[in-house]
Amino acid sequence: MIALTRHNLIRALPVYGAAVGGLIAAIGVLVMSTDTLESAVWTTGVAALVPAAAPPLGTTARALLALGSGALVAALLWSSLFLLFGPGGVFAKTIPREDGVPVIRRADAHPDAPPRKPMSAADLGTPMMEVGVGAGIGLGRDERTIPSDLDQPLASFDPNAILPVPMEPVRPVAPLVQAMVTQAMVAPVVEASSTAEPDTFVTAPLVEPVARPVEVADDGVAEDGAPEINAPTPIARSALAATEPSTPPTIEALLRRLEQGALRRGRIGTH
Repeated sequence: MIALTRHNLIRALPVYGAAVGGLIAAIGVLVMSTDTLESAVWTTGVAALVPAAAPPLGTTARALLALGSGALVAALLWSSLFLLFGPGGVFAKTIPREDGVPVIRRADAHPDAPPRKPMSAADLGTPMMEVGVGAGIGLGRDERTIPSDLDQPLASFDPNAILPVPMEPVRPVAPLVQAMVTQAMVAPVVEASSTAEPDTFVTAPLVEPVARPVEVADDGVAEDGAPEINAPTPIARSALAATEPSTPPTIEALLRRLEQGALRRGRIGTH
């Protein structure tokens, strides 16, 4: 509570200092003698800026000078004290909040995302290594002193350390990865019965050629009296036996054939 009151007083120091300084300046102007005040007005140049403040000074001019000097001193004191002791000032101290929430600037504050208390190790509960430690503090421990003979067996020093009956050994387990790899590498074997007959390809039945019906052409007239039109008979061309020369043609034979072909094309072109 005392720290909070002191913090409030420090934050209000610029206001109090400005008020006290302005009041002292105004009282000093009112109490000052006429000759001293007029010389101060001429020296500071106030008479040149404000013609109404030129000597001789009356009661109204003295009151206005007192108010102006008090306001000027108050403004200067407030600005200087605020920069020194105000929020974020040179001599301002940041007091941490009791709930652990960090203090942020007004420009960084957001109404939808207020600052939160940082997570600490106490929020995670009791550490894993310390679970059950506090429960056994009040219980008496069976502590023993170090034996004088360090070469004695452990069974003589602590009979409960070695069990009278040994524990059952752990049954060895074959690795599963090796068994799966071996099973995948072995190809499956299909057993066939000894009485099974080998399958053969089924042959399709032979298709007998269908005899084409023979039509007898009648040269007479049809039943309705219209003459029957016979289809044109193709002219059978005599098959020329391809005679291949036993020897390749000579150059003279090729030239003669070329001349004959040229003469034949010339005759066709003249017609």
